[in-house]
Amino acid sequence: MTRPSPHVRRRWLGREIRRLRNEHGLAAESLARAVGFPRQQLSALENGRLGPDIDLVSGICEYLAVGTIRRRAIMDAATDGWAPGWWMANAEQIGARQATYADLESGTRVITEYALALVPGLLQTKAFADARLRSDPARHPETFDPAAAVAARAYRQQLLLAADGPRYEVVLDEIAIRRCGADPHIVADQLRHIVAVCAAHPTVTVRVLPMDASIKGHSAPRSAYSIYRYRDTPDSVAVAADTLTSDLIYTEPDEVQPYLSLHSRLKAAALPPNSSIHLLRVAAQDLSPIKGVPA
Repeated sequence: MTRPSPHVRRRWLGREIRRLRNEHGLAAESLARAVGFPRQQLSALENGRLGPDIDLVSGICEYLAVGTIRRRAIMDAATDGWAPGWWMANAEQIGARQATYADLESGTRVITEYALALVPGLLQTKAFADARLRSDPARHPETFDPAAAVAARAYRQQLLLAADGPRYEVVLDEIAIRRCGADPHIVADQLRHIVAVCAAHPTVTVRVLPMDASIKGHSAPRSAYSIYRYRDTPDSVAVAADTLTSDLIYTEPDEVQPYLSLHSRLKAAALPPNSSIHLLRVAAQDLSPIKGVPA
């Protein structure tokens, strides 16, 4: 997870190019013509689409006489935006959505999540992930390979828990614990896995949000989401909001801020970590008792 997220770097680059153009009072078509590139290519650059053209970015910096420090930052972002991540080689097998999450996780210093109905992918056991990925085959294209997708989730967890991995904090809604996302024994093992991960890795913190919790302002989270903060670009923050069919990625400050505000309220309403771990232990024992282990 040490390389900067190409997706986030492309988004930052697009904003910076638009900012440069506006500072010089240039329409997109005028700038594209001046540097000798099609208007559509400049549009793709400003929208953060795959593969920023290094020559186009360099030409813009040259034409607008961008200062040395700013130009270096822009060219670094363009290079990062091209960087191939491990998830790209088998994106069709592991699923485009998981590939996007792997991209966003790359280069993070802190990952913060709210999990509404399911244990988040970064903490899933192989058995739980396999059960979930096979639960609705119609959602996946023909190229999707459940085994490859499970292996990818396990690898993402390995990166998370590595010595140089990010700090990870999740608010886990009690709904995700009580409403089984797989067979009870699989869910029980999943909950015990979370307990074990928290015990072995001080960088991982889980807080359970009780179903009867009183949230400030009566806030009602409408979806699961993930918040990413980055090492090399500390000012960059990205949010991925989970929907049934796709993920909405936000990087603009005015789009990110509502999620930061909401998460502070959810975190305040959640149980403290020790109480959360106790609840997970009890829930696991209720689902699939282990002889000699008290409920």
